[in-house]
Amino acid sequence: MNCVTPHAMTRKIPFRTLLKSLAIGTLLIAIPSWAEERVLLDFNMKTPPPADWAIEGYAFGTHKPTPAERQKQALGTRNQRYVQKGSMTSPAFTIESDYLKIECAGTYHPTKIAVVLMVDGKELRTCSPEPGYGFLGAKLPSPRMFIAPDPAKYFFDVRTLRGKQAVLEIRDQHYDGLFFDVKITATDQGPAKGQAIITKAVNWVEAHFETKIKGDYLLVPVGPLDGTPLQMVTVEIEGEQKLSVNLPLAFGDIDTAGYQAVYDLANYQGRPLKVTYHRFGESGPAKLLTQRHIPGRDVSDKKPAFHVYNRIGMLNDPNGLVYYKDEWHLFHQFNYNVSHLDWKHYVSKDLMHWQERPIALFHDAQGSMHSGSATVDVFNSSGWGSEKRPPLVLAYTASSGNGGWKENDQIQTQCLAYSTDGGRNFIKYEGSPVLGHEQHIIKKRPKDQDARDPKIFWFSPTKGRDANAKDGHWVMVLFEQTGHNIYTSSDIKTWEKTGAINGFHECPELFPLAVDGDSEKVKWVMYGAKGRYHIGSFDGKMFKPETKNQTPMFYGDKCYASQTFNNTEKGADGQPRRIQVTWQGGRFGQISLPLELTLKTTPLGERVCMLPVAEISKLQSKSVELDGLRLDSSSANPLSEHKSGLYDIEIEADMTKAKQVELNIRGNKLVITSQGNGLKLGKMTIPGSKKLFLRIVVDNTSQDIFFGEHGAFYSPRTLPPRANKSLSLSVKGGSVTFSKLRVHQLKPIW
Repeated sequence: MNCVTPHAMTRKIPFRTLLKSLAIGTLLIAIPSWAEERVLLDFNMKTPPPADWAIEGYAFGTHKPTPAERQKQALGTRNQRYVQKGSMTSPAFTIESDYLKIECAGTYHPTKIAVVLMVDGKELRTCSPEPGYGFLGAKLPSPRMFIAPDPAKYFFDVRTLRGKQAVLEIRDQHYDGLFFDVKITATDQGPAKGQAIITKAVNWVEAHFETKIKGDYLLVPVGPLDGTPLQMVTVEIEGEQKLSVNLPLAFGDIDTAGYQAVYDLANYQGRPLKVTYHRFGESGPAKLLTQRHIPGRDVSDKKPAFHVYNRIGMLNDPNGLVYYKDEWHLFHQFNYNVSHLDWKHYVSKDLMHWQERPIALFHDAQGSMHSGSATVDVFNSSGWGSEKRPPLVLAYTASSGNGGWKENDQIQTQCLAYSTDGGRNFIKYEGSPVLGHEQHIIKKRPKDQDARDPKIFWFSPTKGRDANAKDGHWVMVLFEQTGHNIYTSSDIKTWEKTGAINGFHECPELFPLAVDGDSEKVKWVMYGAKGRYHIGSFDGKMFKPETKNQTPMFYGDKCYASQTFNNTEKGADGQPRRIQVTWQGGRFGQISLPLELTLKTTPLGERVCMLPVAEISKLQSKSVELDGLRLDSSSANPLSEHKSGLYDIEIEADMTKAKQVELNIRGNKLVITSQGNGLKLGKMTIPGSKKLFLRIVVDNTSQDIFFGEHGAFYSPRTLPPRANKSLSLSVKGGSVTFSKLRVHQLKPIW
């Protein structure tokens, strides 16, 4: 049962007492008073609210939910309750015990996610799920990250309140939190050693940080994920609210795990800034900063030297890739909140050196900021800017219900944001969502019904992806259920479905490439997150594949959700340069080097090929050329002098007279084998030729390998950092003459 009536109790006899009474032939039935217990509440996500408790809101479910408003039903799943607020309040009862034992699991917040004891309307005792559990209610890091933990145990000391009338409130007033379960027991047995004794209620008071703006960035200290209450931080400039978002703010004696840049202040110098937050009654303030740089990046051999990576928190899918006013903008999925995803922002002038910017899109009432894209509204079709100052537009998925996590209760809608200050700060379009309104009223959706990751671009029937062609319209490719759907629009706000193709999974891409550089022979490429692609045609409304099966773009591990830049300048083939990055290396990994894509005719047919962009030369500090070198099995290592650890290696060689070429790069072997009429590297093969073309870019944490004449195969390999930074090259089973053998040492960007 959920609630046990006052006369119900559990009686326990100490085992030693029972043994003693049996030994003298008498069964003792008198019970010590401290052993009497009465369960007042036993609630978890799988049970409905107690019938005699008063329910407000939807956080704990309802007795009679409205079917048409499925997100308000708060079914027994974490996702729906996670985004709901509400409370359960007990009937009045008389305190007749020394203690109330509280066992609870869920999100930690001392006043918004709390068990509250009230007497005469006053809050006298409070507790929240134990600090040490993250915002999803689970220890971090942990393989049980999304599993409810064992409950925390507290004791309300109520000895001074005996005989008084009281009520208990189970309070969830946090959009970013929930209770997994709560059990409350009245008992006279005191707590065991080390268990928390509660004698008062937490006092949560408003605090302010005010200053005149002198730096470019507002920096907020964030605490450890396993014990920092998630709270609302509001930013005002000259009295105008610019941002209001839940953050794990470090204040008082909460350790600072790092600083998050949350707002770009560059255009507001000298103006008054006010930041509002809360703290515990006697705790000290948060140490907010306004500075001209973002501190805290760990520059060491254990971190990437020239890949984008996070200072703190989790990194995944690249988003919003766009070239705008001589700057390359790169966004990626970012998580330090644990409960929601945001968009982290970097900017570069040369595709190599990246500057971190404040978080561009924070989660909001519509949900997490899931993946999407960016474009320049050149002709100001949206009306948000002007043709002289066109707005930079972000298209993203707002996902409520924490993205689903295989539940059937997520809501995923497509939204827009825009910038009129060069991409420094973004304003969310008040008319969002532009797609997906109906998801809020569907009673229940099948588990495989998803809608996310909008890729938007300008299409011209005469000039393809040329963003400056006036005869065009907007296109959105959206992953839904079993494949990619295509929508079109004239104003980027109102969309109509025009086509669909099955067989793809999330993070859609669609772009033209000229075959072998022939501007008169252009084909379109469509792929999903796993990088498997079709080659075909696109008329602005429908994509028609010409290839029977999807072709893998990548071989190797940890390569996912690749995206390409919009609004790039034209390349030599007359098409906009097609530059791609991908997510490498898991939750705390990195964003790949920018790669230039081409469409080439190879021994395997038409293939998307890739090599590092030419801009990588900007990282070269020293180059050694050994063109024409001949090696056999007895030759000394010609690369022994290289010790920097950061390399761009170029190799061309004829392997008709040798069985193997072996590279040892920082202790990791790479073996190319001559077999049959071709060459083999791992699972990759090049048939019909013994000519070796190899390009390898080496960072502290990765080796990016390009195999084949046109970089037809690419294998990103994420590796643990090693102290060994050496290089070696050897040949087995014959001799090899290297027509090209060049090693460029690279400089770090951080």
